[in-house]
Amino acid sequence: MANNIKMLLDVNMPISVQLGQTNMTIRELLNLKKGKLVQLQRMAGEPVDVFIDHKLLAKGEITVVDDRLSIRIGTLYGHKERYKHL
Repeated sequence: MANNIKMLLDVNMPISVQLGQTNMTIRELLNLKKGKLVQLQRMAGEPVDVFIDHKLLAKGEITVVDDRLSIRIGTLYGHKERYKHL
């Protein structure tokens, strides 16, 4: 079994970060134009959600490193906590 796990250690997994979310009517969606702001239901400075395969993995803070956006992991959910979010 240990060999099976070792084979998986180098598998790439997609990680995504959700900055926030909101609800809009179809009318509002159709009226979106370049430059229009969409307000999210999350306060500035609030931790963002980090997902792996659509499952919540962690919460983190947005940072900038070498002019690139990065996420500093703040809370990494353990196995028991992760299962609550599945």
